Amino acid sequence: MPAHALVVLCPKRPDLAGQPLLGHVAWGFELPHGDWMIGAVEGDGWHQGNGFNGFWSERVPDLGQALRHFSQMAYHQAEYNQYKLLTMTPNVYPDPDGAMQVMKWVSGQKYELFGRNSMNSAYDILRAFSRGGNYNHQVLPSPDLNWIPNGWFNAIKVPDQDYRYLPVPVHAFQSATEAVASEDTLPGVEPLFPSWRDPASAEYVPVDAEAAEKAEKSEVSVPEPADA
Repeated sequence: MPAHALVVLCPKRPDLAGQPLLGHVAWGFELPHGDWMIGAVEGDGWHQGNGFNGFWSERVPDLGQALRHFSQMAYHQAEYNQYKLLTMTPNVYPDPDGAMQVMKWVSGQKYELFGRNSMNSAYDILRAFSRGGNYNHQVLPSPDLNWIPNGWFNAIKVPDQDYRYLPVPVHAFQSATEAVASEDTLPGVEPLFPSWRDPASAEYVPVDAEAAEKAEKSEVSVPEPADA
């Protein structure tokens, strides 16, 4: 049974005056016993998180709880709306330990709207999990070529049934996410710098904040999921 991962999107974030909507993404990946590790980098202005770059992570029992957790984030000024379920390409073995090490590294990186942002962080973690970004018989699109999160999300191809809206959030369960990001869910995990972020690597994927900031910014629309 192949392992799975998630890319979760809010196409309406960040809401910057006078700027097109760029989108904001989060990640999740399946662990060996069916539970999931989920998380995101919300930015240094988020009132929760780790107090540095808005990083949070949570270990949840199953995919359903992972999806509900993201839907409840709307009550914590971190709205998410839809997701794509990625399936590991056959004969590719997941590396959850490597993904968690990259998560630990991401948690210590300064947040940049046009550089080390939610998209680049999600890409690094999901690439580590799948040993090169191998999902659905394709390679995970490079954020260097799709630097707007909405555009990157569109470039990730999955079957129609694996592109869905999150469950409707239920306010009564708000307290279930109160502890999000306040606890270290990666105790004892050593940070791992992704090899593809090393300029000396043949697989180098740059994070060029200056070029991204200067690039023309046009709003990218995101098609509705099949269950709309």
